[in-house]
This record gives sequence, C-alpha cells and structure tokens, in this order.
Amino acid sequence: MKAIIKSCLVLVLIFLGFSCNKDEVEPGRPEAIEAPLTEMRKLISIAPLTGPKETLVTIKGKNFGTDGNRIRVLFNDKEASLEAVSDTELSVIVPAKAFSGKVKVIVGETVLSGPDYTYQITEVQVTTFAGSSGGYANGSAENAKFKYPRGIAMDTDGNLYIADRSNHRIRKITPSGVVSTLAGKTLGDQEGIGENAQLGNPSDIAIDRYGQLYVTDSNRDKIWHIDLSAAVTTLAGGIEGDSDGRGVNARLNSPRGIAIGADGAAYFSDSNNNKLCRITANGEVSTLAGSRSGDADGTQENAEFNNPRGVASDTDGNLYVADRSNDRIRKISPSGVVSTIAGKSQGSVDGPVSSASFNNPRDLTVDPEGNIYVADSGNNRIRKISPDGVVSTLAGSDIGNTDGVGAIAKFNKPIGILIDEERTLFVVDNLNHRIRKITQE
Repeated sequence: MKAIIKSCLVLVLIFLGFSCNKDEVEPGRPEAIEAPLTEMRKLISIAPLTGPKETLVTIKGKNFGTDGNRIRVLFNDKEASLEAVSDTELSVIVPAKAFSGKVKVIVGETVLSGPDYTYQITEVQVTTFAGSSGGYANGSAENAKFKYPRGIAMDTDGNLYIADRSNHRIRKITPSGVVSTLAGKTLGDQEGIGENAQLGNPSDIAIDRYGQLYVTDSNRDKIWHIDLSAAVTTLAGGIEGDSDGRGVNARLNSPRGIAIGADGAAYFSDSNNNKLCRITANGEVSTLAGSRSGDADGTQENAEFNNPRGVASDTDGNLYVADRSNDRIRKISPSGVVSTIAGKSQGSVDGPVSSASFNNPRDLTVDPEGNIYVADSGNNRIRKISPDGVVSTLAGSDIGNTDGVGAIAKFNKPIGILIDEERTLFVVDNLNHRIRKITQE
C-alpha cells in the first residue's frame, strides 16, 4: 500500500514539473505564437486604375504596417515612390514609363497582387538617332550616313540592324549610336563574310533568338542568312518565280517585309506574288496565305493582298501585315485566316477602325499590350491602333525633317519601324536617310 502511494506521489510530482516547464517562457521566446501575419495582410482596393505618369494612387488594405522601408509598390514591375504610409492605406506616385500592367504591393516577403493599371501616354518626343544626309559613312550617330535605308531589327543587346538599301549593305548601330557595316559592300549577288559579300537591294531584316539574321533582298528575289560571324549565305530563292520549295528551289518575286513568329520561324511578304510565306531555319519555304492581287479576307489561299510589305508578330502567333496598295492593316491567325484590322480606302482619317484610313502603309510593330504602330509612309506619320479598335496619330504631320513633340515632328517617307521593351520606337526615315527615335512617357 505504501508502495502504491509512493508511486502516485512520484507521478503527481512529474506532472507538476512538466506543467511548470511548459508554462515557463524561454529567454527571447514569445509567450504566444500569433497567426502568420501574411494570412491577415490584404489588398482591398486601388484607385484610380488609369492615368499618366505622376498620378497619385491610393491603395487600401490591411496590415501594411507603418515602416515604409519594408514596403514596395510596383506598376508593371517599375517601382513607384511612396508618398504616405499607414497600416491600412498607401499613397504612391505612378512612375514614368510604367506602361500598362499589374500592380503589386510587397510588404517584407509578402507579395500582394492587384489588378492591372492602364497607363496613359502623354508625351511623345521625336529625335534623330543616327544619320545625317544621303551617302555612306560609318562612325558616330551624327556623322554616319545611310542611303535610302529600309528595314530595321534589334537584337537582345539593343543593337539595331539596318537594311541600307541603296548602299547594298547591312549596317549595325550600337545603343550609344556608333554605326558600322556588318555585311555587304557593292551591288552584286555573292556569298561571303562581312564586306566580302555582295547584296542586291536589301529590304528588311529579322533577327531570331540566337542572333541569326534573315534579310529579304527584293532585287535578288531571295532570303539571305547572316550568322554570328557575319557569314552571308543564301537561305532561299534567287530566281524570280512563284513556287514553294527548299533553298534555291523556292521561287520568289520581290520579297519585302520579314519577322520572326512566335514559333521561331521567319515569315515574309512575297510582295509581287501577293503572298505571305513561312521560311524555316533550313530554308523550307511554304505559303501561309494569299494567292493573287485583291483585297478579300479569307482562309489561306482564298485571301488576297495587294503589294504587301511590312510584317510583325505577337506572342499569340498572329501576324500583322501592312497591305500597302490596299491601304489596309491585315491580320493572319496561326491557322491562316486573314482579316482586315483597319483601313478601307486611301486617306489619313483617325478614329474607329471601321472609318480610319491610311496611305501606303509600309511597316508595323506590336507592343505587349497589343497596340499596333504603323509607319504610314504616304501620310508621313506614325499611326497607332489600340486594342479597342481606335486609330490615332502618334507623331508626324506634313512632309519634312523636324524633330519635336507629336505632330510638330516631320518625316519624309517613314518606311520601317520597331518597338523595344521600353516602348521606344525606332523609325527608318527613308528619304531623310535617317533613323529616328520616338520616346513615349
């Protein structure tokens, strides 16, 4: 009996000791474990959701804290400046060149994702990036010379490549504006490395993710390939005609615009055959759409073009074509369905796509938001088609050679265009023998 009582006392003492140890607070350890703050932190509203740079935006939520050093707000991954901070409200200023995209609030390691902000561009500035007068000269941007340049492309390092048509060369411009010759020297039709190669009249350039260049040569009815060592070879074509095929067995007739599609292949306008064609890295040419001169929408060979020129692509695999002599902007789906985006008759009317008009559009480019920018050559303007179907004039007015803001700027036959990640546009100003730069904010 005594043994049993003794055992019970031991158990009681052990229990009491365990209880005391559990309730004891270890040095530096909180008395109670709170629910994770990330579960309570919340983004409730953002207003306004549209506006230009320097717009004051109010963000409401819960448990932001009051330490501004732990809080970041991003508009399309560009950081905004914090004006005021409280646990439930943030006031921020929209940064310049944020452009449209998602708003994110980052508190410590917590990322709160909000809705998209629609950025409004209020400033459009045109400057001369490179070129001076017609001729041939390498060197600094202001001293370099081009002669009726046409196509343009950009690599992943920000270098520009220009199809310098009447100099029969491919030129390179570094981001700082230094101009050099990549390939070509005199009129001819000869493979070779760098200036040992001879080109006809290069019209346009596309560059793939590996840095390989594809050049359309309307004079030689072929597509040239230029690799990283500046070796120029014939990829396809070389004899005027109209037939699909591989390499020199393909027959082309004045190929003009070219772009790399979402699938990695190149797509080009076979202008005098009124077709859009696909060409692979091994030179296999096939017709995507078009068959004869006309303006009919439709599928593959049932569609019609009239002297198609510039080609651009989007990330969904759609192609866009500057259908020059139809004064229209056309769209080709990945399956080859051709439709008209904008334009009907020759003119310079802005407004809804159903009533807008163009005059010999030569080239086009697409930004990540789906805006289409058109080098409207006959109107000496750069036009913009928004995703909601409105055409506006971004820059240019009358014929001339003037830098400036918006309509104050003047071009003389803008013929090539591209847009970079910063939404900066580069325009080949053909009759001014210059490369122009359009900055948007």
